Amino acid sequence: MGIILDDIFGSAEVGLFCVATKNFIIVPTGIKQNKLIKWEKELGVKSISTTVYGSQLIGIFVAANSNGIIFPYIVYDEEIDRISKFLHDINILKIKSKLTAIGNLILANDYGAIISPEFSKKEMKEISDVLGVETIKSTIAGRNYVGSIAIATNLGALTHIDITNEERKNINEILKVDSLEGTVNGGVTYVRSGIIANEKGAIVGSRTIGPEALAISQALHLI
Repeated sequence: MGIILDDIFGSAEVGLFCVATKNFIIVPTGIKQNKLIKWEKELGVKSISTTVYGSQLIGIFVAANSNGIIFPYIVYDEEIDRISKFLHDINILKIKSKLTAIGNLILANDYGAIISPEFSKKEMKEISDVLGVETIKSTIAGRNYVGSIAIATNLGALTHIDITNEERKNINEILKVDSLEGTVNGGVTYVRSGIIANEKGAIVGSRTIGPEALAISQALHLI
């Protein structure tokens, strides 16, 4: 268990490109094989390479836990088919919502999900059903894009530095983990943009400095 510093396609915003759970990591096509091998070893999972709507920005478009994966309505059927062939026993939802940056709007682990208040009540139920967890609407740091300013595993969560006590309580009660505030990549508060993580390890953006790496390790219980 630990973290490694890395980049993807020359970018330190590794979290914009990938989604990880305790069982798999979804990555964009075109990553070099030696990097994939290193990441799979760090996270203890196998990788699935794909695009979403032809884009490499998987982390922006996709939300997932070990029970399910949620895609925006713009995803191509062949992209879903590629993942379905690799993951036979997982729920998949192509959500019919005007919202497309699904990964930026959902914070989830295997215990719960906190979603943007922008989702409708019907969409919230669909999200809850496919992820198989209790789901609530909430902001983090007063912002709706909860999936971009926090990251959670089954062990802990790292959040935007301006999170309120009530928002922290929601994470504790719904995701059933403790949380710490922090930044990534030299002061970026959109923490998920620079982190790919599960309870086994984390890949963190290459611009991350020592104190940030320590806070990430403590928040996600990787030390």
